[in-house]
Amino acid sequence: MATFTAEAASEDDVAHQARSVAPVIWLLGKIQSGKSSIVRALTGASGAEIGSGFRACTKSADIYELPPEAPLIRFLDTRGIGEAAYDSTDDLAVAEGASHCTIAVMRAMDSQQDRIVETLTRVRKRFPHWPILIAQTHLHEAYAPGEVHIQPYPYATDDTSPTSADQPLPGDLRRALGYQRQLFDKLPGNGPIAFVPLDFTQEGDGYEPRLYGLEELQRQLIIVGPAALNAALADSAEGTTSTDNADIHRLIVGYAAAASAADLIPVAAVAAVPAVQARLLQTLGQRHGLSWTRQTALEFAGALGAGFVARYAAGFGIRQLTKLIPLYGQTAGAAAAAATSFATTYALGKAAVYFLDQRHQGDTDNAAVQKVWADALREAFDLAKVRGLSDNETTDRGNDKGPAA
Repeated sequence: MATFTAEAASEDDVAHQARSVAPVIWLLGKIQSGKSSIVRALTGASGAEIGSGFRACTKSADIYELPPEAPLIRFLDTRGIGEAAYDSTDDLAVAEGASHCTIAVMRAMDSQQDRIVETLTRVRKRFPHWPILIAQTHLHEAYAPGEVHIQPYPYATDDTSPTSADQPLPGDLRRALGYQRQLFDKLPGNGPIAFVPLDFTQEGDGYEPRLYGLEELQRQLIIVGPAALNAALADSAEGTTSTDNADIHRLIVGYAAAASAADLIPVAAVAAVPAVQARLLQTLGQRHGLSWTRQTALEFAGALGAGFVARYAAGFGIRQLTKLIPLYGQTAGAAAAAATSFATTYALGKAAVYFLDQRHQGDTDNAAVQKVWADALREAFDLAKVRGLSDNETTDRGNDKGPAA
């Protein structure tokens, strides 16, 4: 186990490695256009988390990472888009280095979007295949008193008209949505462009559903977004019965991504995979109000099984665990090692959470801990496949200098 083979990596080491593989969603839009509401809806994070989570990244943008300890997804929020002197160079450099998608956010009734159009034109001249999603927000601002959202969701996202003819919209809204679409008629490049009208409101506003258009937004992201982005969004919005469980899940996936980075791509001054796993165990212990002592570590190791510990103690290391796993034991290459590092870190975290929960309740069930480990390992390899940790994906990434479409 990692506790026996390496000191824990520093928090900075883990975060750095996770950032190196975490996909980026670049959000463009004016203040109060609805960018934070989109982040909250996509990730399931609370309003307080979103409000306090952004930090300065460039001269004109903030970045929000979820979870901050080991990000599995990052949102780049351009705050200078309405300024005449805005220059997207620094922001583009941040987004360029990862799998990504660009979401331009516009209030549907705001016709002044010149700066966004100019910025996206510059982006597409440089990266013709870059996918762009236009989120048209605050639809209810065009409603007459007493009007509600049209159900079922009527908007055509990949057509030239805002909606189908048999489900008419308020005239002002139809004209506003159509005008904003026309702004992008001459956008260069051949990458996908999707328009998604949205209305994310608060409880008490009187509009249901409150997250109107969320399903279509998610569907379009699946279409235009790279595989890593889709997997990160699915992980970050993992449905659980409690907010605490969702936070723990995101934390574990983030650490697993950090571990995979050590094998997938060269990162300066990276921490070894066992050190990342040791840091994960320390962090989970802190979340449970427990410090890992030698005795606690021995109990956890015993719960996982003597054979597991013996292989680690004998110096096999994380890569040698592939020999214990059917099919993956016969797969070579950096991508296979990255998938293994991702999977074993994920499984270790899930098993540790179960062990710590049991310990808090005064129970010990080694067989149950081992089952959690085995089930999580299988689940993690499926996640690793979705995240693109395969030999073919690695080769493609190495040869493709531009962004994924």
